[in-house]
Amino acid sequence: MKQKLLVNQIQNFSLHDGPGIRTTVFLQGCNLRCKWCHNPETWKKKSILSYTENKCIVCGQCMEVCPSGAQQIQNGQHIYERTLCTVCGKCVEICCTEALEIVGNDYSVEELSELLLRDRRLYEISEGGVTFSGGEPMMQAEILYDLCSRLQEEHISVAFETALAFPWKAIHRMTKCVDLFLVDFKIFDNEKHKEYTGTENTLIKENLKKLVNYRPIMIRIPIIKGINDEIENAVVTADFLAALGKNIKSVELLPYHDFGVEKAKHVGVNQQMFEAPDEKQLEQLKEVYRSRKLNVVE
Repeated sequence: MKQKLLVNQIQNFSLHDGPGIRTTVFLQGCNLRCKWCHNPETWKKKSILSYTENKCIVCGQCMEVCPSGAQQIQNGQHIYERTLCTVCGKCVEICCTEALEIVGNDYSVEELSELLLRDRRLYEISEGGVTFSGGEPMMQAEILYDLCSRLQEEHISVAFETALAFPWKAIHRMTKCVDLFLVDFKIFDNEKHKEYTGTENTLIKENLKKLVNYRPIMIRIPIIKGINDEIENAVVTADFLAALGKNIKSVELLPYHDFGVEKAKHVGVNQQMFEAPDEKQLEQLKEVYRSRKLNVVE
């Protein structure tokens, strides 16, 4: 039986995930647990059920078809017992308000390749292509290698958004079928990185030092007030990136947004609310990177 890719969503006409017009494929599965994550529904490398409470009209139809007793009505309220759910999808099929939704769908390499090639003309005229994001696409690198290779054979540019928290051997293999890496770099300090993402960043830094010798890289840094918006963090990060050379094509500072907080509730995750830096602080941080001759995305 052929392996399949577990896809969270496919976003056409994407303008912010690499050059040109792109199709961005968001994949399920991530090995980091960033406390500010804006896609917490992609953490698990499996299909899960999303429940949006304010869409529910408490009709009870989901309870009638649920074989595991996960969908319940108690005292006039809909209760979803996530631990009982087998993600069979029967409740999703019958839910007339779309309060219930399965997150994560299987695609074969052939199916996804055919889908992505439909926008070939858009890629050509805009010098765009396909970007794999997530989640963390390296979680499905084995099967992605085949898909990316197919796209390259069709002369489609392939970009890969990753945090690089994987053994170098796996990343090095992907350099053979990926044209551009979008690297999510969170915090420079190792202990602080572990506190807020669940993993150390020593491996990430070492991989980045190696990756610049193979492919161009666009750096993306989420900026969270009180977490990584200090000038000191920007200085050591900018010095590190500047020393890596000309294959660091750009640095993009992304102010925190709270989109992930509500999405987290839908999949049973409690997420902390953070704040974005003010405009003045963000501009000061950008200036640190510019002063190191790094190309800062506006």
